[in-house]
Amino acid sequence: MNTYQKAIKEIIKFKNTFDKINPRVPCRLVGQLGEYYVLSELEKRGFLLQPKGGQAGHDIYLPNEDIRIEVKTSLLKNEGLYPKEVKFYGWRVKNRGQKRDNKFDFLVGIALDDSFTKPKFYIFTRKEAFKVGDVRLGRFNGIQKKITIFENIKAMKNAVKAKPKYVTEYEKYINKNQEKFLNKWGKIKN
Repeated sequence: MNTYQKAIKEIIKFKNTFDKINPRVPCRLVGQLGEYYVLSELEKRGFLLQPKGGQAGHDIYLPNEDIRIEVKTSLLKNEGLYPKEVKFYGWRVKNRGQKRDNKFDFLVGIALDDSFTKPKFYIFTRKEAFKVGDVRLGRFNGIQKKITIFENIKAMKNAVKAKPKYVTEYEKYINKNQEKFLNKWGKIKN
């Protein structure tokens, strides 16, 4: 068991204890857990790692490959964007007014289940991540580009029906072709 796997185990243990007191897990903890999951996966694949810990525009640097990785973690949510039955995982790609588009080479979007034990890793090149197009999301007006993975295709169709401008054509493509992004660690070469 590597160091990151030990940290993951401890965070899940804390979460299970914390759930008995307050089932709302702090967002910072969820984000940190996502980074540890990615670090663990990359370490298993033999990469030399430099966690950046919020000190750069990306979370992980692979010095031998000169690759920057941004990690975004999401729980299944609704956030009041769509009808209540529509659930999704969502990751911000770019904020409105953001100066630099080249902060990362890869975006790893992590979809966490309620137990935090079965993460799904969606791996996007920078080109794929920025292909999603621009959106205006009402109360989330600061978000310019985002990637949304819906709970299922029916949820996506309901979201599109309710808010057609909130779901880009490329997001529809991603949802219909998840196998092109899910666990595609081979995109990141060592």
